[in-house]
Amino acid sequence: MTIEENVEEFLESLDSSADDKPKYSNTLYKKWFRSKTQSGFVAIKPWFEGMKFSIDIGKTNQSGKLESNTNCFVDAVDFSAYLRSIANGTALANFPANERLSLPHPESFVSYGGAMTAAGNPISRIFKCQYWSNGDVIDTNNFVWKSGHFKARKSDTGAFIPDMKSPLSVDSIKVSRQDIASISYLCDLSLVSFVSNNTEWYDA
Repeated sequence: MTIEENVEEFLESLDSSADDKPKYSNTLYKKWFRSKTQSGFVAIKPWFEGMKFSIDIGKTNQSGKLESNTNCFVDAVDFSAYLRSIANGTALANFPANERLSLPHPESFVSYGGAMTAAGNPISRIFKCQYWSNGDVIDTNNFVWKSGHFKARKSDTGAFIPDMKSPLSVDSIKVSRQDIASISYLCDLSLVSFVSNNTEWYDA
């Protein structure tokens, strides 16, 4: 995929099926956004073979062409638990602020969304959800979802350790509490459907 590809064609490709693709590979949720300064999309796609959700956030230019995007993988159960906590009002207790993870406010979530190597350099992908802010003003009724590439170093065990102060690219989208309630319901339905039809997943 190149940045010259049309975003509509790109999103349609997320829905395409092939014999070697995992079950439930169709896009579960997608939304376009447009403001005075930017436009883009978010798309969520299950990958249940790895018990993950793929979250793809991208920017488009004035002519609708893709400028950038970042695709992160989050744990399906952890992400669904977070969304449900936001939707049912328990996230203040279940997801308190965590300065160590660079989450200064409660009701936040961060996930290390995969690793890659570019030009021989290790890179980590990170997904984060936190309150929307405008300067010093925090809006607790809306959230910003961010997905980004960060410089990383490779440990002796081969793990990629991101440098949170060295972002290479970041894509973001504003998501309301109402949006999260809908996304949470969709994620729950897809997980229940998958587990119900794949009982070996939880059989001892």
